Amino acid sequence: NFRRGLDEFAVQKDLISSDDDADSLFPSSPAHTFSSPAEYDKSKFQLDDRVQFWIDYNRNGTMSEEDFQSTIAGVAGRFAAGGNDASQYWLRHISRTGYFFANAALGSVASLVQQKLHSDAEGEDNFVKAMATSGVILRLLSEAALSYEQDYDNIKNGKYKEPHDMYTINAQNNPLSFGRQTARFVAEAMGTMARRNRASEEDKRARIRAGGLYPEYYHTAFHYQTNGWMSRESANVYETSTETLFLGRQDAMQRTALVPLVAHARQQSGRRHGTGRTPLRVLEVACGTGRFMTFARDNLPPDSEFTAVDLSPFYLQKVKENDRNWRSLQRDRSIKPVQIVHAKGEDLPFAEEHFDAVVCMYLYHEIPREVRAQIAAEMARVTKKGGRVILTDSLQKGDRPVNDNTMGNFEKMNEPFYRDYIEDFLPRHFEDAGLECLTKTVLSSTKTLTFGKPL
Repeated sequence: NFRRGLDEFAVQKDLISSDDDADSLFPSSPAHTFSSPAEYDKSKFQLDDRVQFWIDYNRNGTMSEEDFQSTIAGVAGRFAAGGNDASQYWLRHISRTGYFFANAALGSVASLVQQKLHSDAEGEDNFVKAMATSGVILRLLSEAALSYEQDYDNIKNGKYKEPHDMYTINAQNNPLSFGRQTARFVAEAMGTMARRNRASEEDKRARIRAGGLYPEYYHTAFHYQTNGWMSRESANVYETSTETLFLGRQDAMQRTALVPLVAHARQQSGRRHGTGRTPLRVLEVACGTGRFMTFARDNLPPDSEFTAVDLSPFYLQKVKENDRNWRSLQRDRSIKPVQIVHAKGEDLPFAEEHFDAVVCMYLYHEIPREVRAQIAAEMARVTKKGGRVILTDSLQKGDRPVNDNTMGNFEKMNEPFYRDYIEDFLPRHFEDAGLECLTKTVLSSTKTLTFGKPL
């Protein structure tokens, strides 16, 4: 009977007229075995306890406003009971959320006023009004509180240090800087929301002159930012915009990548003794403004060599500024600046096995599936044997079941590859490149997957 079944399968497949149709009906894709990317992750990675925590949090979407308020109060109480260090962290971070909440309010009001002045009719699908409800706000505030608690637990348990700018007044952390960034954010938010509500083809495209250097997908004005990634305006306000969107928890979400990175650095440090010791080499692909790299530099040995790759010259300029600001806070003046490289992730200009660790932040949801595979192969190629590739990005289906039916709506923020991303089995790209799945963690709206290159 088994043999007859195989014969019937072969006959049926031969009857299909095209190879493409055959592949669509009889695919080798893991989707026919696993119901979601999260389920596939579960079969491949060692999951920390936070993965299940975020799956269960508001799993059925039945939490009330009172439940969210209770969650926030519970987190506040635990921080208060945790001693002076915990209380100081909590106070600084709720102040941080307060600042970004104020930005959100100002940007929302400005956008609504602008819409009233320029249109007699109000759009049915108004993003600002959809977000500005008490239930949504309380949910976001509860997730910010839980994110801070998870971040602090990592700090308390020695997985990485407190944020380097938490206790310092510097060029980027002072009242004048906050005021300037708020003004920039409000101006950018008005333009972003106007373009989002129009959603014209012109609004969706970035104007790039040096077209040959940039792949087609990069001509998208992602998030309806001013000229996508190719403007000084969007680079100047990007960090403020993303933190405002997440009410201050973006840094905490990014820092989940520090856990495997710092652990690997410590492991390598234990093996590097004597005069033959070589500095740790770390690459960040699609580094954006370089904000995460400042946290990485603050936690790794001072002689570590960092390289930042991005396609936007405007964002690479922000990398230089962030790196210069971080180095200004260090006692060791011999620390070298980060190396800046203008290149695309699918064609990295480095030798094979050059880096001990490669990090990629929030890139994969903005590129086509075939490019995800190409970049995974390139990151694997430039990573040393025994090294790490760390991918941090948005959640996918199954990571937070409560969001499964709505997370695709982020496509409306001019994210043309987002719906495909949330269905893509990401580990397959890295496994095909010869890497092994190691660990997974989740924090609110972010997941971090760690891969190892076999010795």
